[in-house]
Amino acid sequence: MDTLISQAHFLRPLWFFAFIPLLFICFLILKKRLFSRNWQAIIAPRLLPHLLVGKQSTRSLSPSIVFFVITSLIIISLAGPVWEKRPQPVFKEKSALVIALDLSRSMDAKDIKPSRLTRARYKIADILKRRTEGQTALVAYAADAFVVTPLTDDTLTIAALLPSLTTELMPAQGTRTDKAVEKAASLLKNAGIKQGDILLVTDSIESAATDKFKQVAKQHRISILAVATTEGAPIPLPTGGFIKNNRGAIVLPKLNINNLNKFKQLGHGRLSIISSDDNDIINITSLLSVNRFQAKADKETTLTGSLTADSWYEQGPWLLLLIIPFAAFTFRRGLIFILPLIFLIQHPQTVEANSEPSLWESLWNNADQRAMKIYNQDPTAAAKLFRDKQWKAAALYKSKQYQKSIDTLKEINTADAHYNKGNAYAKLDKTEQAIKEYEQALKLNPEHKDARYNKKQLEEKKSKDKQKDSKQDENDKSSKKETGNKADKNNSSRKKSNNKTTPEKRTNKSKNENLTDKEKTNKNPEPSKNDGKKKQSQKPNNKTPSKEKNEQLKNKDEQSKQATEQWLRRIPDDPGGLLRNKFLYQYKQQQHSNEDNAW
Repeated sequence: MDTLISQAHFLRPLWFFAFIPLLFICFLILKKRLFSRNWQAIIAPRLLPHLLVGKQSTRSLSPSIVFFVITSLIIISLAGPVWEKRPQPVFKEKSALVIALDLSRSMDAKDIKPSRLTRARYKIADILKRRTEGQTALVAYAADAFVVTPLTDDTLTIAALLPSLTTELMPAQGTRTDKAVEKAASLLKNAGIKQGDILLVTDSIESAATDKFKQVAKQHRISILAVATTEGAPIPLPTGGFIKNNRGAIVLPKLNINNLNKFKQLGHGRLSIISSDDNDIINITSLLSVNRFQAKADKETTLTGSLTADSWYEQGPWLLLLIIPFAAFTFRRGLIFILPLIFLIQHPQTVEANSEPSLWESLWNNADQRAMKIYNQDPTAAAKLFRDKQWKAAALYKSKQYQKSIDTLKEINTADAHYNKGNAYAKLDKTEQAIKEYEQALKLNPEHKDARYNKKQLEEKKSKDKQKDSKQDENDKSSKKETGNKADKNNSSRKKSNNKTTPEKRTNKSKNENLTDKEKTNKNPEPSKNDGKKKQSQKPNNKTPSKEKNEQLKNKDEQSKQATEQWLRRIPDDPGGLLRNKFLYQYKQQQHSNEDNAW
């Protein structure tokens, strides 16, 4: 008991200053009530009913007391009374890892199949899968370093960005490991991480990074995952051939193990050479799972214990329960008229297209805002609610009402409007109109990369369709020629045979002169007994070509639709373009010197 009294205190004692205005308000209330009793002190009690107008009743001071007690309890609760400490675990896995991926041209070498960069991305993905705790960031670097993702617990986001990381994203080529280490250290510093880990995924480290390694290694541990071989390989160019140095010799980047070992010792981390199994990443992740700076705290605790700290358990909220009995005294007949407001203030319900918005909903949200809430769940209903034409067109496009989307955007002459109309025309398989809309978008905004890319894809599709049609026409012509040649040969052979026939056979020939070529070729060696059967059998054969043509047209339509859908699926939702623009913008904001080795 004595310990509780000695430990009792308030976490926010400044709230007690609120008693000053409270006492002043109570003083004014008491003064008013005392003034109303002056006549009772002067006039005799038996004369009061006859002299004072109205019904006289003794006024109680209980409302003032209730007001004072409720307000006092609220003030004390806000002050935060505490008298008990409770242990609370404070240690949490706060390990932070910054992965710096080398995107210089040397990472395109193919001494490691399929390429150094591709295998490096796979290894980073495996490392991300093994990181169940802690924060992770990703930095890409070449001649400069750029942040792909800051420190985050969401490793899936980083994994989704990995396929888009190529050497072409870099605005300038080179190998500046010192800038990558500096950028990683700044990420850790901005996140409040005093001691973290940095992993370099690279094929080489320049000697100029020595000073920066020493500086950063004082706080953070630097490990290296080497992605190269001692034999090396030439660096292929996108246009063909290989990168050459100033002397005209082909560049052959190789793994320098001695150099990487030196930087491993400077960074107090580990060095792993990429392998076909998981031993390389196990070597690194096993080090990351052990927080070297946690070991000092572990020495101060037992092997089974955990780091904990005492936290004051606040008792103030319990005082609010004492207000409930006093709240009954505050009831007045006038307060009952406030109850309808409770029913008016309701939680907003789900927005429906045909339903009128509630009073609350119409007060705080307009039609466009209500439509935005259901845009992803029900774009058809959202299209009915939208007043903004561009948003309305977007909702119609999402609900696959492409023609209505085009009609909605007709009066809008902006690059985005023409681009969206081009997409809708492409969905309707109207290639010509789609290309025109993309061209109009590029006239208004020549830097509209999406319009340029979609236009290029449609033009390629259009040229392929023309090639297919021309090939099909050629095949049809060749097939007609072949059938014609066959018919001529058959006629010539029949003439020769007819010249050698007897008079009886000539009479048979005259009877069959009205037969078609097909009937002649299909005719049996012995003539049939009645020609009517042949004519009846010929009628269904005349219908089959038309049916076959209809089926072929249907198949062509289905194939074109499938080709259009496949083409639309190929329209990239790739963050690579955004990252390229971001890196280029950041690169232009800084001054840079020319790199000696542009690979």
